[in-house]
Amino acid sequence: MTRSPFRFAAIASLALLVAACTSDKKIQYCPGWSSVLDAYVATQFKPGGAQDPANALFTAKIVNVGGKCSFDKAGKHADSEIEVSFVATRPSAGEAVTYRVPYFVAVTQAARVVTRTVRSVTFSFAAGATTATAEEDVDDIELVTDGTNKPYDYQILVGFQLTKEQYDYNKTVGIFQQ
Repeated sequence: MTRSPFRFAAIASLALLVAACTSDKKIQYCPGWSSVLDAYVATQFKPGGAQDPANALFTAKIVNVGGKCSFDKAGKHADSEIEVSFVATRPSAGEAVTYRVPYFVAVTQAARVVTRTVRSVTFSFAAGATTATAEEDVDDIELVTDGTNKPYDYQILVGFQLTKEQYDYNKTVGIFQQ
């Protein structure tokens, strides 16, 4: 009778171990996707004003990047789709206004940029609102490997297309210390 509890514990442990080893292989085989720390925030300033928070028209952030992919059995070709969530805030409520902000989607492998496209996201602030959100679906990311690398050796990176002034401003306000 004393072996029964041990046998049950051993079987239960084995079952947990096997369950932990099973996972979504499709996701593990896909390229990784994320935002770029140096480019996930963009602040637009009033024309002719100094670059400080008092002159900001709005600040936009990339808040989430998710995705999925499909690939061939040989692992040489992958089609990926990503969903990018953005939020923009302005310092004070005002009239309704729309802003377009450029952002990039890049496919990289180690330190090498394989492809890079620039797109735009539109933020529409309603009258009296200080926050606007936007979602972008990017469904045309095609990756063809050289055969020595697999799709999971690549990354899909998203960031705002910053000017030098915007990048320098991000450094001065500590955006990169997060």
